[in-house]
Amino acid sequence: MSQVTLPQTLGRLRQVKPLGSGGFAEVWLYHDPDLDSPVAVKVLSAQWTQAADIRERFLQEARFLRSVDSPHVVSVHDIGETPEGAPYFVMAYADGGSVAELITQHPQGMPPQMVADLVTQAASGLDALHVRSVIHRDVKPANILLSGGSDGRLRAMVADLGVARALDQHSEVTRQIGTPAYMAPEQFDESLPIDHRADVRSLGAVAWAMFAGRSPAPALTIASRVPDLGTVAPVPATVSAVIMRALEPRAEDRWPDAGSFAAALTAAAEGRAVAVPPPPPHAAQTVLRSPSQPPTHPPTQPPSQPPTQPQPAPGRRTAVIVVAAVAAALVLGGAATWFVTRGGSAEDPAGGEETAAGEPVSGAETAAVRFVDALQAGDCEAAGLYIPDLDDPASWDCTDDANGGDGFYYHILDDLDAGGERRVEDLGDGLFRVVWVDQGYVNMQRQEDTLFTVQQVVCC
Repeated sequence: MSQVTLPQTLGRLRQVKPLGSGGFAEVWLYHDPDLDSPVAVKVLSAQWTQAADIRERFLQEARFLRSVDSPHVVSVHDIGETPEGAPYFVMAYADGGSVAELITQHPQGMPPQMVADLVTQAASGLDALHVRSVIHRDVKPANILLSGGSDGRLRAMVADLGVARALDQHSEVTRQIGTPAYMAPEQFDESLPIDHRADVRSLGAVAWAMFAGRSPAPALTIASRVPDLGTVAPVPATVSAVIMRALEPRAEDRWPDAGSFAAALTAAAEGRAVAVPPPPPHAAQTVLRSPSQPPTHPPTQPPSQPPTQPQPAPGRRTAVIVVAAVAAALVLGGAATWFVTRGGSAEDPAGGEETAAGEPVSGAETAAVRFVDALQAGDCEAAGLYIPDLDDPASWDCTDDANGGDGFYYHILDDLDAGGERRVEDLGDGLFRVVWVDQGYVNMQRQEDTLFTVQQVVCC
């Protein structure tokens, strides 16, 4: 990613050091000498400064943060533009790091009262967004910042609204941006509606991680269920039940809002009785568990009956393969851009070929690998042949970042290790997910013949 050259001074602010960077922006620490206080400066990454839609989204984040009156949403003090034309905004500096760092510091899990306190504060910030009909959609430990108070209590602030959207402004490109381990199943499925309860589910996943000392496995469909917290951490049964309700695959089965979830978790952490309705009898679901991370603690209470094995729906083949959590992701909705490539049969190995990992490949995997290889090699003409709406593939520059278009797809796969371990999941109805384990995945849709279309890209 191209780094923005920030000046040593921005008005009266003096540059101190870089703090971090993401897919769209960088954050730097500056010092305000007049107020003798540190501030954080978030600047749009150089490769996106000429992308009109990304630039507007960045500025929209600043304006919205400025308008929200909550101590638990990071505050914006000023906005500007560097001499090179990169927009930036000045916001509160979180001197306590983030919840992600706390989880790293507590590999055996955090105390219940501490978890309940931070979740309650984050829920207050999310409710402040929801009352304005805005969904965050990327609630995760790294996006809950911490600031130390004079009384020693940490203050939690919800940050990074770069992918937030109003309830009525979802597009197939933006609805699926997020971090898979913390995303709600409806964020992966354009046939399902999204509302504020997607953030409730994400906050539940954050709480699960705070107790477990690690991220949960991604729940990619409404048939996927995160392991009961009581099987991986020594927590009271009521605490586990409260969090598992927040993690229900179906939005209607979760807590109705973030505040309700936080109130129930606080009561459970304090040992008070909490009424947690049992989940309704939906179809059988698959419990996601990474083979590399078996349960480390006995269940808080024995199951009343053996686990139910998932059964495929009539006329639909479903094979769920569990993988480790993807660390970070940027998802592109397939409705916006379709890439077409050819492969063999989706069910049978394609001509005895092998992947770089030494396993036979299906037609879906062959197609996904060819797609990734073409973009990573910068072979724009080859990649362009798979895009049906290009009149002249030979003239297409797939590495060009102009207007947030072509290069967007090229750079999103830049960090993928194409030779890494792969798995293929049959999602049914001709849809296959080719997973690069611990990195990301490409969804491939089989057509009537041997054609496959790339529906989604999640990386890295």
